[in-house]
Amino acid sequence: MRAIRAISWVTFLEIIRDKILYNIIFFAVIILGMGFLAAQMTFAHPERIVVDFGVAALSISCALIASLTGSSLLNREFERRTAYVALSHPISRAQFLLGKYVGLGLVLLVNWFMLVTSFLFILSLTADNFSQMLSPILGWALAFGLLQGLVLASISLFFSTFCTSSLTFMFTVGIYLIGNNISELRLLATHSKSPGFSAILNFISALMPNLEHFNLGLSVTYGLPPSLGLISAGVIYGIIVSTLFLFLASLLIRVKEV
Repeated sequence: MRAIRAISWVTFLEIIRDKILYNIIFFAVIILGMGFLAAQMTFAHPERIVVDFGVAALSISCALIASLTGSSLLNREFERRTAYVALSHPISRAQFLLGKYVGLGLVLLVNWFMLVTSFLFILSLTADNFSQMLSPILGWALAFGLLQGLVLASISLFFSTFCTSSLTFMFTVGIYLIGNNISELRLLATHSKSPGFSAILNFISALMPNLEHFNLGLSVTYGLPPSLGLISAGVIYGIIVSTLFLFLASLLIRVKEV
């Protein structure tokens, strides 16, 4: 655990110094600002618009950080041969991988905290009754944005064990886009007149991680009570998918040539 903590801390400091991180955070803050401006131009329930923009900005920001940063996290270490410094110590490649994941997770957590703070500040300026807007379903929606980012981080690290940084980024973003539209794929497969095309869509929807588990939809917009089954399913699904991809990545990194 001491080795993993050391690697994660070095990784955290390395990512924090990366300009890409600040660009993504700035982009997310712009989305929050757009939500605030859009709320000022409506007369009915402007706080709902801020909530929708805030949850979307948080999800997109965590997804971009996990995809962009995670895609080059391992490849950069092995291309520069700096991984030799860590692996020359009594540290296994699986520990090295887990340390990188924890470091990326810390960055996602810091980004999440900053955006949630900004979002709540903007919401307090918009909502007439700020305390009523702080519903449990909103808290879970914000937490699921972080959990989705952690899942994408594990997926990004998995692809980076055998793909280039650019391919890893494209694969991770592709999974993010498809995973958030699984129900649309299944609906399209149901209405397709081609059995072959329908089978392909069903295969893709079954193979891809279903990121719709982290999307609480209209329940957040209207502040509906959270379903315990839905919340539990999302948390358990996120843990299982992240663990699975990290396990596969740990197997692949053991045979990776350096």
